Amino acid sequence: MRTDSSADPVRSASAPISVLVPTYNEADNIGPLVEALDRAFRGMSYEVVVIDDSSPDGTAQAALNLAERYPVRVVMRPRRLGLSSAVVDGARVAAGDVVVVMDADLQHPPELAPVLAQAVLSGADLAVGTRYKRGGGVEGWSISRLFMSKTAAILAKLLLPEARPLSDPESGFFATRKSCLSSIKPTGLYKILLDVVVQCKPSRVVEVPYIFRPRRAGRSKLGFGHIADYLAQLLRLSGWRPFKFAAVGASGIGVAEAILYALREVDYPIAAALAIEVSLTTNFVLNRAWTFRDRAIPWLKGWLKYHAANFAGAAANYLVSNALVLAGTSRYLAYFLGVLAGFAANYLLSELYVFGRDKA
Repeated sequence: MRTDSSADPVRSASAPISVLVPTYNEADNIGPLVEALDRAFRGMSYEVVVIDDSSPDGTAQAALNLAERYPVRVVMRPRRLGLSSAVVDGARVAAGDVVVVMDADLQHPPELAPVLAQAVLSGADLAVGTRYKRGGGVEGWSISRLFMSKTAAILAKLLLPEARPLSDPESGFFATRKSCLSSIKPTGLYKILLDVVVQCKPSRVVEVPYIFRPRRAGRSKLGFGHIADYLAQLLRLSGWRPFKFAAVGASGIGVAEAILYALREVDYPIAAALAIEVSLTTNFVLNRAWTFRDRAIPWLKGWLKYHAANFAGAAANYLVSNALVLAGTSRYLAYFLGVLAGFAANYLLSELYVFGRDKA
């Protein structure tokens, strides 16, 4: 990484607020953004740190030209390495103790940057610009784009307990302390806020609504690669819990099938009930020790809650498998198909109810 600095040394050296702007092909937007930020921070000490991934359109040079008139510094990286690592690189060279992260395309309103920064200066650990609270919203989005965004937010809240207090966990517009952001190890290319809430664990979070507007210039960079990276990031940050839960469930199938075999002379309804009970208990033990090992719960209380949470899945398993046996299906295949019928309900209730984090 190479850092070029051409800012006013007086204004940037003591700047209590650093605005971090990761860029790639934003030459047409960087000027209007810096001018708008200067108006927004009028009377305040601040700097703008532009972190450019070797944009072929000359974004870095445009930012360097702006540094002749505004408190702008430019971090030039050798290639396109992703927004998240760009933000962390920017935080590590930032002069301010408080950092604001925002996009360069003016979809994030510059006038809100000082508001987010002030919230952190006033004691918040994290201030997030949100599109999904009263007063916020989006402009120019299709129904499918809005659906994708809402679904992504639901997935984040399902898999990451730390994201549940946020109405907009995908937000790329937020302020926090440099000490937090500079210590982050990005787990994805784009959604750095998820790393902040999971790795820094901010205790006091403030949300500020805003209207997310269409890009001023250039094209959106959202594509299939962004979606795949987001899903992978959620799984990494969750400790791959859905896969662990599925693996435990698979072991439970093995346990249950063994019980069915041992009780092969017993009527299926009785054998199936015993197989379900034994597999539920072994699944709880393994999930408590492995899948959700970071969420300590009392053994007996957890065992009872696990049974309550898995009632729907167990009932679906029992009813479906019995119906299939009556229809002539092998009891072993019938049980396996019954397990598939109850898996989704079991995971959701285990994630949110049995092993859910207690509210502070």
